Amino acid sequence: MILYPFFEWLDLKGWLIFLLVLLLLIDVIRNKNPPNYPPGPWPLPVLGNIFTGVDFKTMDKLAEEYGDVFSLRWGSDKAVFVSGYKMVKEALITQLDSFADRPAIPLFHEVFKGLGVALSNGYLWKMQRKFANSHLRYFGEGKKSIELSIQQEGVFLCEAFKEEKGPFDPRFILNNAVSNIICSLIFGRRFDYNDDHFQRILRLDAEAIELAGSAQAQLYNAFPGLFRYLPGPHRKIFANYRIITDFLREEIRTHKEEWDPSDPRDYIDAYLTEMDKKESDPEAGFNIESLVVATLDMFEAGTETSATTIRWGLLFLMRYPDIQKKVQDEIDKVIGQSRQPTLADRPNMPYTDAVIHETQRVGNIVPLGFPKMASKDTTLGGYFIPKGTLLNTNLSSVLKDKNEWETPNDFNPGHFLDDQGKFRRRDAFLPFSAGKRVCLGEQLARMELFLFFTSILQRFTIVPGPNEELSLEGQLGFTYSPSPYKICVVSRSMFFKSLFDCLDIQSCLLFLFVFLLISDIVKNKYPPNYPPGPWPLPLLGNVFISADHKTVDKLTEQYGNVLSLRKGSERMVFVSGFKMVKEVLVTQGETFSDRPVSPLFHETYKGRGLSFSNGHAWKKQQQFAIGHLKNFGEGKKTLEHHIQQECRFLRESFREEQGCPFDPLHKINNAVANVIGTLVFGHRHEYDDIQFQKLLQMSAESVYLTGSIWHQMFDAFPGIMKLLPGPHHTIISNYRRLAAFLKEKVEKHRLDWNPDEPRDFIDSYLTEIEKNDQEAQFDEDNLVWCIVDLFEGGTETTTNTLRWMLLYMIKYPDVQEKVQAEIDREIGWSRQPTMADRPNMPYTNAVIHEVHRIGNLAPLNMPRMARKDTTLGGYFLPKGTVVITNLTSVLFDKNEWETPHIFNPGHFLDSEGQFRRREAFYPFSAGKRQCPGEYLARVELFLLFTTLLQTFTFSPPPGVEPSLESQVGFTQTPLPYKFCASPRRIPT
Repeated sequence: MILYPFFEWLDLKGWLIFLLVLLLLIDVIRNKNPPNYPPGPWPLPVLGNIFTGVDFKTMDKLAEEYGDVFSLRWGSDKAVFVSGYKMVKEALITQLDSFADRPAIPLFHEVFKGLGVALSNGYLWKMQRKFANSHLRYFGEGKKSIELSIQQEGVFLCEAFKEEKGPFDPRFILNNAVSNIICSLIFGRRFDYNDDHFQRILRLDAEAIELAGSAQAQLYNAFPGLFRYLPGPHRKIFANYRIITDFLREEIRTHKEEWDPSDPRDYIDAYLTEMDKKESDPEAGFNIESLVVATLDMFEAGTETSATTIRWGLLFLMRYPDIQKKVQDEIDKVIGQSRQPTLADRPNMPYTDAVIHETQRVGNIVPLGFPKMASKDTTLGGYFIPKGTLLNTNLSSVLKDKNEWETPNDFNPGHFLDDQGKFRRRDAFLPFSAGKRVCLGEQLARMELFLFFTSILQRFTIVPGPNEELSLEGQLGFTYSPSPYKICVVSRSMFFKSLFDCLDIQSCLLFLFVFLLISDIVKNKYPPNYPPGPWPLPLLGNVFISADHKTVDKLTEQYGNVLSLRKGSERMVFVSGFKMVKEVLVTQGETFSDRPVSPLFHETYKGRGLSFSNGHAWKKQQQFAIGHLKNFGEGKKTLEHHIQQECRFLRESFREEQGCPFDPLHKINNAVANVIGTLVFGHRHEYDDIQFQKLLQMSAESVYLTGSIWHQMFDAFPGIMKLLPGPHHTIISNYRRLAAFLKEKVEKHRLDWNPDEPRDFIDSYLTEIEKNDQEAQFDEDNLVWCIVDLFEGGTETTTNTLRWMLLYMIKYPDVQEKVQAEIDREIGWSRQPTMADRPNMPYTNAVIHEVHRIGNLAPLNMPRMARKDTTLGGYFLPKGTVVITNLTSVLFDKNEWETPHIFNPGHFLDSEGQFRRREAFYPFSAGKRQCPGEYLARVELFLLFTTLLQTFTFSPPPGVEPSLESQVGFTQTPLPYKFCASPRRIPT
């Protein structure tokens, strides 16, 4: 009533003024910034900063004016922009939980509806991402199958390039090729480059992504209620996405008709199965709509970014032909022209890897990342960020941060090379973002970029089309892509084609033979001052010289402690004698810390696990394995308890033989395997478990066969040996069966896995996988092969060392009596041995060490590889040289051991009968690649050995003379033998 006269007094003009003032007041109150909010340009009333461009160049200018943390407002939506490596790292990694959510962006919400992987939040996002992550791996990523798919697509891509007779735009051919990789994982098939319907889908998607970054589209996000009814590019975006999702729905419908839950073919099949499993958990969001959006997420992300990166790469190579030439020279040196590139080549191609990384850095594909949202009140750079604030990380400012990059605005592959030309990682390299929302397909993208890039440059030289002006200015949509350009591809094999056209078959064969001989001589020419060795045959090398420790000992007498052999084109340097071996393993341990690629082991391991991985991934895996073995027993009282328990089982198993002759191999093998099994699986296996016994026999067979000439032949000539029958196929088959058994163990663990209560190594590793450290390569494939390493390394060596110990006891009964006398004196009969007894039992400890020495279980250490050019023993060893240390020559070095060829526990006793360590005792190797289970093996051997000799006296079967002859595979083991285990009488 009070305001009534006032309203009566107002005319129409007054009413309009009143409403305008009221709206302004409401806008000021509603959008008032909280105290200590990031600064930014002054926003217009109601409109905010809609006239400020939302591109990375504008953001860079605003960062110069307002600092690395500043704010903008569109309509009533506030956004904070973060620039510079330190601040972006703070947002993405240090405060990863504070900025893990996605905001609801109106333009994308119309299509994605908060479903799928990219734009969902909370429990639904965690479940969808976890499922996508594990099933992309299952259907290829990180497995050999996806590498083969990319290689095959590389052939199709190169053929498509070859068919182009003149200048052409490579954009949609590249889009199709890259898209086919993700399509093979999602749909289980690829699409031909002439498939008009699929080409249309790709073009519609590219158009939608480009339009999504336009200023008009940003207006839709600021005022969706208004612009929904107005014309503009948002309508085109929605129309395009409708056609794309219709295409995806049709694929899903077709899959559903042919779906067999017991035999999933691809991601869609697996998702349909998960929908059935998760019917009781609707919050997880497993339904058809989520499947459509999740498929769209992966289809779009798996196409646009990698294809655009390759387009940038081709543009940079045309602009800098000297760089293109260096990449091709490295391809010719490492791969040649006779085979396709493989991922195993990447560690040996640092310059190519650096060019790819620099392309990603300068190409700057996603300059502003994807928006995140504060999930709680927090501070950033000293400013207050309230919950719900939209946050954009300026990845462009990270990739061109002048504090992190030497020449940030230049294309310089040297950013990723150290002073020795070796590839180096850079902390500020974040093209895939980082933290919890790091790109799901990062590993897949890395594989695609390397294999496509090298395949193209192996076959072609890329040059610009006639009169083509090459511009490095890109065009900005949602991604930053090169301006359209045309290329010409020049085949690098035209010379040979012309030559062969002029020759008949006989001349061609003669030419090829001479060419191969000359190539072999040139390729395998030794550098100056290279270690000497027997003269290699052309092409074959020294394949007829056995690489066993006895042969190496003989060659050492002739050529010295540092000598070389060549198998096929693979060079190997053998190092003998304590001083030289110590030089390799300890003094130059960092130089020789890498593993070479063994073609036989690469068939199964693929550079995964602990034994055959390298670089950052190996360090992380090794660090994790050592730390968590200790956490679950090693070095703790629980480990001793487990071993004592297994000692009792083994003791009772021996007692059941009632003093009759028996072969102890399988009982000992089972007991030792049970110790590592309790740490890794959380449980043991009975000695009469037939499946487990077969597994142990299979593992032992593989270890034996890997020491055969077949392994050496396969490593020398893998392409030929794959086609020939032989034991190498048994090795590969056995390892795959072993991995399948262990994968089943992992899957069972996952069913009742609780991250808060890890029971064993597998549980801890599953937790580590969830941290999503892509560089460290924690995934289920790596988990399986880490377990293979731990299981095999923790079983084979300790089993056979214990077999050697018991064999030496029956060969030298006087030594056995002395050990038993020390056991009786220090431990007695009333309790089991403990590790606390070992310091008081020097003679027993000396016997164990002497058996280690003379048993010589690993005569030739696992190969190492020189990480850089170096010298050894006065000889030059170029980077990449395979080095094998002859541990036999250390354990039998006449300069280090008084009676090297005699079993003499006195080697480890001083003049007062106390135990003494010997520097030349290297049964576990030494240095950075020293056996991670050394401590576990020492504890097992002491407790098992003393428990058995406390309980039994061992003797050969009547009329049998024990033989110390051995059989050499990858390890040196006793010949099969039997003994009698007679229970000892308790002394009165």
